[in-house]
Amino acid sequence: MSTTKPWLAVFAAGACEIACNRLLNADIIAPLSVAAPVARDTLFIVANICPFLLVLFALKRGYLTRMGPWAATASCVLVIAGTLLVGLHAKTGSTAALCGGYALWQLGSLWATLMYLIALCQLDNIRSAMLCICASALIGTLGQRAVDLFSLPMHLILCAVLPCATLALSSHLARENLALLNKTDGLESVELSNPAAFVSPLNPAFLCLFVFNLVFGFSLALNCISGIPVDTSPSGIVTALLVGGVVVASRRRSGFIDPLAALAALVVIAGLLCAIVSLFLPLGSASNYILRSGSACFSIIHYLVIFGIGSRNRIGALRVAAWACFLTGLGMLMGTLSGHGVNRLVGTNDALAAGLLCAILVSFVALAFLWLAKFSFRAVIFGVEPITPVVAPIESGKERESIEDRCARLGTQHGLTKREVELCALLARGRNGRAISDQLTLSYNTVKTHVKHIYMKLDVHTQQELIDLVEDGLGRQEEGA
Repeated sequence: MSTTKPWLAVFAAGACEIACNRLLNADIIAPLSVAAPVARDTLFIVANICPFLLVLFALKRGYLTRMGPWAATASCVLVIAGTLLVGLHAKTGSTAALCGGYALWQLGSLWATLMYLIALCQLDNIRSAMLCICASALIGTLGQRAVDLFSLPMHLILCAVLPCATLALSSHLARENLALLNKTDGLESVELSNPAAFVSPLNPAFLCLFVFNLVFGFSLALNCISGIPVDTSPSGIVTALLVGGVVVASRRRSGFIDPLAALAALVVIAGLLCAIVSLFLPLGSASNYILRSGSACFSIIHYLVIFGIGSRNRIGALRVAAWACFLTGLGMLMGTLSGHGVNRLVGTNDALAAGLLCAILVSFVALAFLWLAKFSFRAVIFGVEPITPVVAPIESGKERESIEDRCARLGTQHGLTKREVELCALLARGRNGRAISDQLTLSYNTVKTHVKHIYMKLDVHTQQELIDLVEDGLGRQEEGA
């Protein structure tokens, strides 16, 4: 393991990020759950889910890179303001202050989370990243237990300090990615030229993030008392130690990824079965501990997916992190709502509670064995290809004509339509998607669809490969002349 300064910075940032969760759940969400549960869920959507969609929109439009220098300052100001409002609630009991504090704190910590995830992508290799993730989980979870030893004023200080520390530790590493984004003409153009370097939001890996975080949210809400989740930190500590030990002992750099996902699925199934049995037998919080172990395993995979994709395509790392956070938040919201629903039924209608748990179990089993069994996280992580810069050919009058002729011959050989031949020639000259869209008066999505078909028919994966294919044909043509 490389204990370089970047590794230590990411490790410390991750530990701060995880330690924050206990403060958020115990000092903000728990009292809000008692005072205004509807406001809690509404604010979670407004302050912890929708903002990631705004980040994706701003990233697509190119606004985010210009906002980068201001975002860190705004993040710290919002976190501190939110903490002060939570402190005001502690003194006055004002629900409005608690709601405002929760919303501001969530909004402020959003940028810190994104910067941590991007900083993670700067680590050297997947084994180093895995060990960093496990070490952060271990120390962060121990930090959660240590937090309980402090009084409320100290909790509030930590609420303000930890997100700002995460941001400070991550920003100098994440700045490299933001600088790369600043130098590009836009993500859309890069994706059009290098589609294999980007992962679709509809990729099964992202759906898995949603499903497993649904389970995590369910485990947080299940059996909670006055909005405070069951303290299952021992499960998180043991899981981090075991997974970290396996990584250290493993000779293969990435052979543990898919087995770990399968193990996580089996543990979650066991936890759901235990939850059903606990309705009729006094098993206490056993289901919470088991579900926490399964979700902790998958949380490690969650970070690895972001690392794997983001490290191989650093221009797209921020988009991957934002999508992952959006789906994580959405899954957690639906999971906690399901958990609270089961809690309300326990003791009043155990049969209906058991039926709801059985439905969740059957759905998860179907996912794990009918679909997830055919899916490989390792293939997703290592299937992303690095960005290839587009080097357009030097165009003379003769070559312009030859490029058109060559693309027409390629079209005849590979079954390109007339419109696809036209786009092929523009791509071969190094034009980007927006330029093609403007020149041919087509929507950008239509251009993307045509380009996808062209790449598939010509058996190329990037715009540079297409340019090389056309130039190769030009070279042979000149030799024949």
